[in-house]
This record gives sequence, C-alpha cells and structure tokens, in this order.
Amino acid sequence: AATIALLSGCANMANTPPDNGGLSSNPTDNQRAAQINTELGVGYMNEGHMDVAVEKIKKAIYYDNDFAPAHHAYALMLDRLGEKEKAAREFEKAYSLDSNNSDLDNNYGTFLCGQKEYTKAQSLFARAYGDPLYKTPEFALTNSGVCYESEGKPDQAISQYDAAIVKQPGYGPALIGKARVYYAEKKYAEAANAMKAFEANNRNTPDTLQLAIRIDRATGDQSALANHVLILKGRFPESAAAKWYDSGAK
Repeated sequence: AATIALLSGCANMANTPPDNGGLSSNPTDNQRAAQINTELGVGYMNEGHMDVAVEKIKKAIYYDNDFAPAHHAYALMLDRLGEKEKAAREFEKAYSLDSNNSDLDNNYGTFLCGQKEYTKAQSLFARAYGDPLYKTPEFALTNSGVCYESEGKPDQAISQYDAAIVKQPGYGPALIGKARVYYAEKKYAEAANAMKAFEANNRNTPDTLQLAIRIDRATGDQSALANHVLILKGRFPESAAAKWYDSGAK
C-alpha cells in the first residue's frame, strides 16, 4: 500500500524552544513546541529512527495534548511497532480532534483494513478520495483497492486501481495492484498488460520483478522472463526475490 508522509520536512532546530522540562505559561509557546517536536518525530520516523521519533512525539503530546498531528503521528509509530491497541486509541484521539483531514482518513482507513474492519476502512477511504481538496486521491483509491483485495473482492479492487490511474496516470502501486489481482485470478494476459504499463512508468523492485517472473511463466513469454531474471540477478542479487528464484521460483 501507498505510504503517506504525515508532515513535510523537519523543523529548524534553531527554532526549537528551550527544553527546561516544564510547560510554558504561554499556550502559544506550548503549541509551537508541540508542532516542532511532531515535525521532528515524523522526520525521525521516516528515517527509521523509531526510538528518537517516539521520544519526540511523546514530548509533543506533553506540550499540547490537543495537537491532532501529534496523535496521528504517534498512531502511525505504534502501528509500525506492532502496538495495535495503543495505535487504535491514538487514531481515535486524532480523529476526535481533527475529523476533516483526508490524510488521517487515508492512514486510519489503512490501519482499520489491517484489522479487518473493512466497512469502516472503506468509508474513510471514500471520505479521503472524495475530498476535492485532497491532493493525492490516488493514494486513498489504491489503499482502498488493497483493502478490497484483502477482503477477497477482486472486481472492486480493480475498479479502485483503475480510478487511481485515472487520477494519476502511470501510478505504480495501482498498476502493480492490477497485475497482482489479475495474476491471482488467472487472467494472465491482463496481468502482463498491467505489468508492461507499470514498467513503462516505474522502476522495478525485487518484489515487482518476482511478480513479473510469475506472470511471464504463466503467459509463456520467454523473452520477458529472461529479461526480468537478468534484471533481478543483476540489480538485486542479494534480495529475497533473487533467493526465491534460485531456490526454484515456485
């Protein structure tokens, strides 16, 4: 599924208020500290430094417990760390503070889909991609498609992937979603076409090459198969997909 950056960029460290361990008597200073620590936390999360990220987000919530982006970010962190119950509470807290946020709709919907709460997840996705001011509806449409896949509804999944591609032609995750669904449904020609459309606009990864090799074998396209194997072995020789191929590529 597509991943969304919660906040763009990191705050300038020079603008960080002095950390004396206590709240300011000025609420504006506390709100500013919450914002800066949230931005720093998201930056550390995106870089994979989860320990520091969690520390910054907890500090943000300490400064302002009503700052919705901090709870949103904390929910994403807890989800990554496998703390599902805590993540659910943080998503609910963020939603109670900011119920008109399409990024939150998309991320919360993705979380709920992972918990198999499909109906609620799809309603949140619909809110996101139905928002005319949402800048990346293809994200929510693609995540909706992935969710339909998880629910075992391939036709609905394809419909959402197609809608995402209309919004953003050549959008890789949606095209790979189509290839994956068509392959699972044994519609191999359609899967191959989706893969070709993906490759015309996006770079392959080990995972997409693994899917491509499966499709090539199903269609009997030996030229495409040889090319995909060459790319996999040449660019990603130590990947799990390369080891999968070497072990027999079942």
